[in-house]
Amino acid sequence: DPERLWCICRKPHGNRFMICCDRCDEWFHGDCIGITMSQGRQMEKSGIEYNCPKC
Repeated sequence: DPERLWCICRKPHGNRFMICCDRCDEWFHGDCIGITMSQGRQMEKSGIEYNCPKC
């Protein structure tokens, strides 16, 4: 659903990089939480989980 609201900003996906919290399964825009796409890819390769500010 392109109109679904995500992230702490409560805005749609908008074709921006997003990362999922490994605890609550909520999705966040990388730029809202300070994680770039390359950092997210490196986290995934290294097996590093992302936990959102709420978790």
